[in-house]
Amino acid sequence: MKHRVWNIAQDHPILEKWCKGHKWESVIPKEMLPPLGVIIVEEEEICAAGLYVDKKAKFGFMYGIFSNPKTSKIKLFKAMKMCLKEIEKQAIKNKLGMVYTITAEKSLEKLYIKHGDMEYGEKNVKSYIMNLNKKKYNNLDWIK
Repeated sequence: MKHRVWNIAQDHPILEKWCKGHKWESVIPKEMLPPLGVIIVEEEEICAAGLYVDKKAKFGFMYGIFSNPKTSKIKLFKAMKMCLKEIEKQAIKNKLGMVYTITAEKSLEKLYIKHGDMEYGEKNVKSYIMNLNKKKYNNLDWIK
């Protein structure tokens, strides 16, 4: 397995295909993805994560992990561990002090805590969205 930095124009169709493969009602809009992210590849793309960076505040937010629904669980787990390490490297390269993320997925919780360098923030948190363009972003399934 190897990694590469993602290219939104090139990689959004891949993420879109994965979202549809997972039967999500909607796909994350291309303009909502951070310019920085990584994709783990073997013969084909396996998983990806984005990293929103605020260098002034030394803060990052990891969005994802997106995954190829056709990938076996064992291969996906290895790729996700690698993806987390690459996000960590990108955060260090950008001189961030912290990377924050959220998930409701128990499998990702296990990955982050037991196999990543993450610790719990708040447990049982609810998230909220202020949609400033309801006409354009009428279906927010991709972020829920």
